[in-house]
Amino acid sequence: MTAPVLDRIPPDVAAPAPTRPRVVMIGTALVSAAVLALFAGMFAIYFNQRSATIAGGEEWIPGGAGTIPLTPASVMFVTLGMSMITVQWSVYAIGNDDRRNTYISLGLTLVFGAAFLNQAAFMFSEMGWVIADSIQAVLIYAITGGHVVMMVVAMAFVTLMGVRALGGQFNARDHEGISAAALFWHASVVVYAVIWAGIYQVK
Repeated sequence: MTAPVLDRIPPDVAAPAPTRPRVVMIGTALVSAAVLALFAGMFAIYFNQRSATIAGGEEWIPGGAGTIPLTPASVMFVTLGMSMITVQWSVYAIGNDDRRNTYISLGLTLVFGAAFLNQAAFMFSEMGWVIADSIQAVLIYAITGGHVVMMVVAMAFVTLMGVRALGGQFNARDHEGISAAALFWHASVVVYAVIWAGIYQVK
C-alpha cells in the first residue's frame, strides 16, 4: 500500500511560509480610489460651473487669466514628475535589498514634495484671491487646497515608511509599505496633472 504523501516528505524540509495578506497595499489602493473619486466629483463641479459661466458670456477667472501664473504651475508639474521617478526608485531599490539607495530615493522624494509645497504657497500668494469673493475662487482653492492636503498626507506616508525602513522592517521579500506609499504618491501626482491641465492651463 502506498504511503500518504505527507509521510514521504523529509522531516528536514520546512513548510513554505504562508502568503502574507497585502493589507496595507489593498487599504492604500482603496483610499487612493476614494480620494480620486472625491477629486473627480470636484472637477466635475468645477468644469460644469466654468462652462455655464462662459456660456452666459461672463469671465470665468476673477481678474482675468493672468492672475494665475503659468510658469510656477508648470515648475510644480515638473517637480512632481521627478518625484514619481524617485519614489519608484525606492520601490526598486528595496526590492533589491539596496538599502542605501532606498534611503536616498525616499529622501529625494520628500525634498521634491517640500519644494512642491513651497511653490504652491507662492502660487496662492500670487493669485491673492479672497475666497468669499466668487464661486470661482471657492472651487479653485477647494481643489488646489485639497491637493495640498493630499500631498502632505503622501509625504507623511513616505516619511513613516522611511522610518520603518531605517528600522530594518523592510527587505526584498517584504516591502509592501514602501510600495503602498509609492502608490498613494502616484495618485497625488495624477490629481495634480488634472489640476495643471484643467485649471492652470485652460483657465
